[in-house]
Amino acid sequence: MTTLSLNIQADDRKYLEGAVPLVDGKVVFTREFTVQGVSKDEIFNRMLNWMEKRLAQGEENSRILYSDKEKGQIAGLGYEYLVFRSSFLSLDRSLLEYYVVADCDNERCQVSIERLKFDYEEEVYPAEEWITDEYALNKKKTKLNRGLAKFRTNTVDYVQKFFDDAALALGQSTPVVAQTPAVTTAPVVQVEPKSDTQVIVQTPAVTTASSTPMIALQAETKSEMKGLNGFTAVDPHKIPGNIIKMLEMDWMLITAGNDSQFNMMTASWGGLGRLYERPTATCFIYPTRYTYQYMEKGDYYTLSFYTEAYREQLKYCGSNSGKDTDKVKATGLTPITTPNGAKAFAEAWLIIECKKMVSQTLTPEALVDEKVKEEWIGKQLHKMYIGEITNVWVK
Repeated sequence: MTTLSLNIQADDRKYLEGAVPLVDGKVVFTREFTVQGVSKDEIFNRMLNWMEKRLAQGEENSRILYSDKEKGQIAGLGYEYLVFRSSFLSLDRSLLEYYVVADCDNERCQVSIERLKFDYEEEVYPAEEWITDEYALNKKKTKLNRGLAKFRTNTVDYVQKFFDDAALALGQSTPVVAQTPAVTTAPVVQVEPKSDTQVIVQTPAVTTASSTPMIALQAETKSEMKGLNGFTAVDPHKIPGNIIKMLEMDWMLITAGNDSQFNMMTASWGGLGRLYERPTATCFIYPTRYTYQYMEKGDYYTLSFYTEAYREQLKYCGSNSGKDTDKVKATGLTPITTPNGAKAFAEAWLIIECKKMVSQTLTPEALVDEKVKEEWIGKQLHKMYIGEITNVWVK
């Protein structure tokens, strides 16, 4: 496990305005590396090898989510502790979650760190509401706000070290001169290499254009476990992530049917739990949805989760009906079949296979909350499905 304990009493200037860049309202740290005379494949190999080792130093769920050598793209999920204060009697720390994306090409590599979240004292805070200029600085942008200073400074230092280590990996044993990024300029640090490789590190100016490549995945084959290629089976008790956060912010696909015919829909209502001494997953489907008829007919179905690279595909599946369009063709997702005959997609990072236990249409009498009653009065209500979790696979 890697932890970072950093002194926030250091010179605060590098943590002030512009230290945490925003792209389309989201916190995105980006570093551009120029590696002179090195091919795309070699840069990809160096970056993949380093990211695998780097993420392995983190917490249990840190891992490579996706890699495509032909496209030069790598995506990973990181969990590491930022330690603010540690003593014999107390420990003040936060679990930092982030996604890292590397886009490799001939003589260049762009690395982005995004979707940062802080798990602190049993609450989860997105970086956009915790370390940005708006929240972490005073109105004049001249001082750090006391309560959030430790999160902002530790994060900035963490990202700086992450990028510096990436530069070392790309340049082999090449030392990198670390510099604080300017707000509106793109400084270049040229390295005097020990080897023949020359690395130039560039910090792009903050812009409003997205820096994260849209990754259209093809199924990455790892090892075959329990009949599902490209995934590792895990116990339901070890399902990674915060399900409330995953549903609300990331969404999921509910997929019902079989090899002959199936459909998927985007959903954000549901949960995980336990019923009749079995691990369960709950979801809700509106009866007019095309997926509804497949849920009614079959026993098995899947709930699958995806990285931010698939946001557009999930939006499409949530706003178009399988009655009118071929969602698989439109989204480019790759269908796969689970051992029990349910359908899912190879691009998912988490697949939960379920067998129906309980199905119940909600009734107006069941609604207790007055605001919910008012909102749904006179409307048809969703049907609830509680399924026994039969298999869980992660990448």
